[in-house]
Amino acid sequence: MAKIFFAGIKHSGKTRMAKLVSQMLGMECIDADDLVLPLLEGFSVREYYRNNGKKAFMEKEYEAVKRYAEDNDTFIMSLGGGASDNRELMAFIKENGCIIYLCRDEKDMLPVILRDGIPPFLDERDPEGSFHRLYEERDGKYRAYADLVLELGPYRDKKETAESILEALKEHGYV
Repeated sequence: MAKIFFAGIKHSGKTRMAKLVSQMLGMECIDADDLVLPLLEGFSVREYYRNNGKKAFMEKEYEAVKRYAEDNDTFIMSLGGGASDNRELMAFIKENGCIIYLCRDEKDMLPVILRDGIPPFLDERDPEGSFHRLYEERDGKYRAYADLVLELGPYRDKKETAESILEALKEHGYV
């Protein structure tokens, strides 16, 4: 019985790595955002968040993940990049599973995040500075919650990265 939660800052590779590692293990993989969507009254995550606020979104996020985790014994789930801000959610998954923090250096991540323009969670007047502050805050939270911190380094071959994650999971007894 394994409930493994991949956590990390936006664009750290959570969803991609969760899918690849789950395939290697023959486990079900689910993205937390896919669980939340049916609870958002027809809105996208971004629209719901904008219209109802962070607190309302985090309540839906907690409800969706909790329900899924209580109904399923074995899975790998990728969490949203802001899950670290949801204390209730993080406490629940800490008690009911294993949190793997996929960490990348912020200098490697920022160009990927800015590739399609400045996202709404960054300050348009200071995208680098606002990302740095967000990164530091969330990095500290994820490290505090994590059962295992995996420093992934620069983006490289995805399969090779997934294999190294799988080895670390095995080495630490999570699978």
